[in-house]
Amino acid sequence: MGMDQEKKMAFTLVEILMTLLLIAILAGAMMLVSFSVTSKASATRILEDMRSMKSAAVLYHADYGKWPVWMKSGTTILDINGNAGPDRYLEKSPIARDHWIGVAGTSTERAEATVIFVSISVNRNILAQLQSLGRPLPLYGMTITGPLSSIPENPASFDAATHNAALWFIRKTE
Repeated sequence: MGMDQEKKMAFTLVEILMTLLLIAILAGAMMLVSFSVTSKASATRILEDMRSMKSAAVLYHADYGKWPVWMKSGTTILDINGNAGPDRYLEKSPIARDHWIGVAGTSTERAEATVIFVSISVNRNILAQLQSLGRPLPLYGMTITGPLSSIPENPASFDAATHNAALWFIRKTE
């Protein structure tokens, strides 16, 4: 058998490079989709924690006849009024390394309280997903730079680009 009769099958350098380029493009697209899904899942978790805090605040109101003031203190959330904290009503306190969720009670005459999400260092993509998912509630926003002292009377709609705190008002029907 001579060398002329034997045909060797092999890929050319161009074919190998094109295959690698196609794999790289597909991997990049998968990573973009993966990051988007992760952000949406985190934002959904934050909204569910806010709903849980709202339910816990309503139960607290039923028990004590006033709204709680649950604020972060170290690694936990405590009641400023000295009554039960959210742990009495929830399986797990909504506090993470990059955010926490509390409740600011107002006077019982107004029959209103505010669930507060405070972002310490939450990714902007997650905040953008929170803005999108929170529209039906609706969420309002504010910027917090130090200790939370008061809730604005007429806050603007939550804007992920400018706000680091989201507010959800509880209006109790009498």
